[in-house]
Amino acid sequence: MRAPSSRPGPGDTLAAEASARVRERSSLEPALAVVVGSGLRAAVEEDLEPERHFSYETLPGFPRSTVPGHAGRLVMGTLHGVPAAVFFGRFHLYEGHGMGAVTLIPRLAAELRAATLVLTNAAGGLDPALRRGQLMLIEDHINLLGANPLAGWRFPDGTPAFVDLSAVYDRELRAHVQDVVGEAGVDLGRGVYAAVPGPTFETAAETEFLRRIGAHAVGMSTVPEAVAGVALGMRILGVSCITNVAGEPGAHEDVLAGAAEAVGALRDVLGGVVPRMMGETREGRWIAT
Repeated sequence: MRAPSSRPGPGDTLAAEASARVRERSSLEPALAVVVGSGLRAAVEEDLEPERHFSYETLPGFPRSTVPGHAGRLVMGTLHGVPAAVFFGRFHLYEGHGMGAVTLIPRLAAELRAATLVLTNAAGGLDPALRRGQLMLIEDHINLLGANPLAGWRFPDGTPAFVDLSAVYDRELRAHVQDVVGEAGVDLGRGVYAAVPGPTFETAAETEFLRRIGAHAVGMSTVPEAVAGVALGMRILGVSCITNVAGEPGAHEDVLAGAAEAVGALRDVLGGVVPRMMGETREGRWIAT
């Protein structure tokens, strides 16, 4: 993970201010941060031992969460025995936010010194092999949002944030997931996640285009957080929950219903992989292995 003095950023102090607000009430040092996507709260909540809760509106720079299925709060606590910052809900471009707000979660996670960022989302399946309720391990992504989350970011010396994205999703963390699903018998797909702006669902022609350019699943989030996380030196793990498949009519209610079908599998994966991805403590802090 990059030292604070060497991290790029957009030039504001919002993440530092939000971190200070959290530190006023919590002394927990998170080893990892988890972003919980649409309708997936139950996959995490029952296994989380909370220390402090923060509504997003109480954190500097954080807007109010407006999407059904996003609780809009940060919980500092212990997840499967590992100290964690768990973000229930995220921000999207389709809500009218800019990239500054959309990337605040990974920026705050880095300020809190989380070394690993776990991103979960609800996604539409493009690959005919994927089915509703199945998990897909994100191996790579395609950014079709129309904007780069690091535009305007600079390193402390003023250099633009030229960041290598050839290996965004950590290979070792993905191997941990593969081990866990093999033992738990979870049906896991793998593939490329395409991020589109939303809020509309894809036309038939857009679905065919996405397939032809190599996408296996599509959604409206995750990529800005992953890119910002890599820029800040965090290891990234991404898991999509397939909530609908290509050819089905799209509605957010269907997304939430599909997410409910994937909750059990996601809970099993997190329960197995979170303890494995973290090593022994070093100087009182957990380290990623």
